[in-house]
Order: sequence, then structure tokens, then C-alpha cells
Amino acid sequence: MNPITGGPRSNQLLAHMRANQIENLYVLGNHATPRHVDFICRSGLFESLWFDLEHFDISTRDLAVLNMVARAFPITTLARFKATDYQAVMRVLETGVGGIMCSMVNSAAEARQIVEWAKFNNPSPERGEVTGLRGWNGGGIDGAYGTMNAQAYVRHQNNEVAIICQIETEEAVAELDQIVAVPGVDGIFFGPGDYAHRIGKLGQLGAPEVIEAMTLLAASCGRHGKFWGTLGPSPELYQKVRSLGAQLICPGGDVRIMLNGLRELAKVFQAPAATAPHAHHSSDKVAVTLGE
Repeated sequence: MNPITGGPRSNQLLAHMRANQIENLYVLGNHATPRHVDFICRSGLFESLWFDLEHFDISTRDLAVLNMVARAFPITTLARFKATDYQAVMRVLETGVGGIMCSMVNSAAEARQIVEWAKFNNPSPERGEVTGLRGWNGGGIDGAYGTMNAQAYVRHQNNEVAIICQIETEEAVAELDQIVAVPGVDGIFFGPGDYAHRIGKLGQLGAPEVIEAMTLLAASCGRHGKFWGTLGPSPELYQKVRSLGAQLICPGGDVRIMLNGLRELAKVFQAPAATAPHAHHSSDKVAVTLGE
């Protein structure tokens, strides 16, 4: 084993998906900070983290730091962004993330292009290894700053970094089976919020039409040996998507934690007057010192 690199790390998320296990995914955007990542990782409640570069201003420099914090734990990191060009894909991969989640993939042609940008050419591919035309640079975080054997680096990137395409539109659902079948696409993440919005069911993540699309996705992934995931923001919806076969399920993340925590904290001083042991007069004030 290389004393500097410790050797490349196998992808826990892919291993779990191949073993037909469930992973709970936590999303960070508004509050994507090193300390928040450390806090969530230390909780031991989630197996994977999703950094949302699509909706939030997380630079690749910041992403690299967030990812390095997470790597101290048995956590897989995913970066979600719109894969519009080769450089965008390559730079995200070089931060060392465990996978990329590509938003708004509407066709098999787009999925094939993403795979080509994300995979290296390999003159001696392993059985089942999908190759591409990614530009060479073994000096990034993902290549252990040039200390990893070149062949091992290529094999690891091609086989141990997840490529997930997001299905979020009617156009994508119409070409669903072709997208799922693209070699090199490991899994699909269904975006119920955007899909519901597109079909005129804004905010109705559990609408019958949304569930129908997920059912089609589940069947397609089953045919092609791919995993799929989606959101499960309520106990009812979580159990529903799990029953449909979703393996990578996101119940929420930093914004929801902040809102729920704030509301829970406010219960301390928003209790109905009837629940108080007695009504205080102005002369009965009690001083309370909070630690935070």
C-alpha cells in the first residue's frame, strides 16, 4: 500500500446499490460548510451526501474542501450540477467526489456525452469497464496529487465513480428506457419536484402522475440492471418510493434541518399560556441564561 495515498477507496454507494441495499442521502446547498458536513457525518445517520451545485453557489474549490472533510468518514459524496460541457464535468470529478448527479438529462444522447466526458480511455479495460475521452490529469485530488499509479487511477475513475442521470421532465420520461440503457450510467435519480411542476402539479410530489412516472422508471432500471433514487420527504412518501424499488432516497437536508430545528426551538417560548404552571406578573420575571 502506498504510504501517502493509502490506495484508492472503493465506492461504498455503488457497492450498496449492487447489493440491493438502501442508502439515505442528505442534501447540502444553502448551508454547505465544512462544519455542517462534519456535523452530519458524525451523526452516523446518513451513508451519502449530495452537494447541490445546480441551485447554490458552491465552487469547485469549496466542493473540494467539503469533500475532503467527508472523506474522514465512511461517507460517499455526490455533486449535483448541470453537465453542460466537458470542463464542468472534469473539474467536479477532480475534487475527488464519489459520484456526479447530472441534472435535467433529457435524452440518451446527453447521457452518452456525459459518460464520454467522465470516463478515461483505457487501452486495457476491465471486463464491463466503460471508457470515454476524458482529458488526462493525474495531479488532482482524485489522483492523489500524482502519487497514484496511472493505470490504477484510470481504473478507479472508470469503475468506482458513480454517474447518475436525473430524470425530471416529460421529454426525459418519453426517452426513459434509452437513457437508462446507456452504458456507463450507473443509476437514475428522479426529480419529483421538477416533474410535478412541469406537468402542472406544482408541489404534489405524491400525485398519481408522478408515481406513475416513477413506476415506469423502476421497471426500466430493473430491465437494465441499474439502481434509482428520488426524494422521500415524508414518512409516507419515503415508504412509497421504497416500495417501488428506490434505493437512494433523500428525506431532505440542511434547509429542512434548519427550519425544523428553528420551529422546535421556538416551542420553548411559544407554549400556550394554558400550559404554564401559573401566569407571571411583571414582578415575577425569571432570568434564564442560555448556553448558545
